[in-house]
Amino acid sequence: MINYFKDYFSRIFKNVKKSELVYWWILRGLMIYALIDTIINGKDYSGSNPPIQIAANLVGMFAYEIIQFFPKNSKLRLFSPRFQNITALGFLLGSFGGAYLNLYYSLPMFDKILHATGTAEGVYIGYEYVCATQLKIKKTCPAQIASLCSLGFGFVLASGWELFEFVYDQFFGGDAQHWNLQNALAEAGGKIENIFCMFPFSDMELFAQRFPLMDTMCDIVMNFVGGFIMFAVLRFFPYRHRGKNDINALIENETNSK
Repeated sequence: MINYFKDYFSRIFKNVKKSELVYWWILRGLMIYALIDTIINGKDYSGSNPPIQIAANLVGMFAYEIIQFFPKNSKLRLFSPRFQNITALGFLLGSFGGAYLNLYYSLPMFDKILHATGTAEGVYIGYEYVCATQLKIKKTCPAQIASLCSLGFGFVLASGWELFEFVYDQFFGGDAQHWNLQNALAEAGGKIENIFCMFPFSDMELFAQRFPLMDTMCDIVMNFVGGFIMFAVLRFFPYRHRGKNDINALIENETNSK
């Protein structure tokens, strides 16, 4: 058991830069502070339950350390720790910014920004998954194909999140999709100006009728924008398919040496 944990921590410190560990723990520290404060003070944040959300996202900020506990033959252990630089920030924005600071309504476009960044994260994770699969099965893959696969992976995750919101609202009494303008207004403190809509209406009655659809369509548009921005970044900078980090070269060298 001692050797197991010794090997575990050796893997962590070998693959993760000190600057990354410091960065991760700064973000985690902010989340821990938010979690403790919400539990102690018991504030009501727009009808949500931030302690549960913050706690769940705090666990997500340890994703790289968690997957290193997986069996040795798991492809997830082949993920680069770089992915957590982005996902940890996403968790922080969602819980510390959205739930704890209530930026969803004090900064009306915040939710839409999270949809864009969330899909971008999904594409990024998709790229890491493709690379981990390559290393697992020892097969090369052009960077263009890897980035294209990651785009599809990101949109699957984005669609899955919209499905989660629907199920949560439909069966558990939530309002994640803002299916009712009155509910959204109540969460926004009764101020219509705190509700962001990408497609404004001058007719308030029509706006009230179409608001649920518009809210979901705004989410989808921002998913599209964020996903394609990350796809473009990976298309022109496939960091695991170039230079000293070229996994294709690594796989070819291992194959030729056998």
